[in-house]
Amino acid sequence: MGEQLYTPQEVADILKVRKTTVYDMIRKGSLNAVKMGKQFRITEGDLQQVLTTNTSPNRMTEPSPLPVSRIDTFPVEREASSALRNFVVCGQDIVLDMLCSSANSILGSARFLRSYAGSYAGLLALYNEEVQIASAHLWDQVSDTYNLPFIRALMPGEDVRVFHVLSRPVSIYTAAGNPKGILSIDDFARPDVTMVNRERGSGIRVLMDSLFSLRGISTAGINGYNRIVHSHLAAASIISRGGADCSVGTDSAAAQFANVSRVFLRNEQYDLVLRKADENLPEIRTMIAVLQSRQFRDEVGSMGGYDVSDMGRQLL
Repeated sequence: MGEQLYTPQEVADILKVRKTTVYDMIRKGSLNAVKMGKQFRITEGDLQQVLTTNTSPNRMTEPSPLPVSRIDTFPVEREASSALRNFVVCGQDIVLDMLCSSANSILGSARFLRSYAGSYAGLLALYNEEVQIASAHLWDQVSDTYNLPFIRALMPGEDVRVFHVLSRPVSIYTAAGNPKGILSIDDFARPDVTMVNRERGSGIRVLMDSLFSLRGISTAGINGYNRIVHSHLAAASIISRGGADCSVGTDSAAAQFANVSRVFLRNEQYDLVLRKADENLPEIRTMIAVLQSRQFRDEVGSMGGYDVSDMGRQLL
């Protein structure tokens, strides 16, 4: 079975808000939704993300921007571009929501909009000029490096700029106490183990498929390999409810569930990609200034679960 879908009215009932508030959250990008014909549907994982990233059901807001007193310290230009453009930023980590919120606060309008497309899809959208900024955490098994090999392959002939955002631990999710003793990717192929997988093109899916290939594991024999969810939180939620034995995702998502244990797998690199032609636009300069600021680095670092020591470093 696929992941449960909710109507906006059902989400409103769960969150104890008006349906118009739910539509406003979808419009602002603080609640991800899928459009089916003329109707919106919200996945269980996206609803869970709202529930776990806000302190109470009645506090349905976007991540807090940097305090106004701090914004004045950024050496950025406040003027808007002559062409009033919106800028779409792809990726799923909440740090991107914080980054867009802080940049929008400085600009005085919601110029940066969010898309929750995965790494591979985000880079393709950037190549096709459908979005302005993509994020990536794609592991290349040949070079044992992140992102740059994929950026070169998916954006041939394009002049791009790449900025490091953070490093974060990725782990195998299991039920509390790891009752089945799942210690490595190899255990996913055991006949008594059932996994839940991520969508094609997500950084986690690329990592898992690469590790299965390196170990000579046929995905055809893995129970649950074709059961797909679209976020780290959705995967952790299924494990927490006993819907599967294991999955892979970020530690920060699993930490939202008391009955999910983690087996460390590796640290992954998370980067931002944009076109060189856009780098001098005032809005883009503002976002990069926020990313490279000590204030933003300290704010993200205080959340725990992230290595922000190289945040803002230009890689290309």
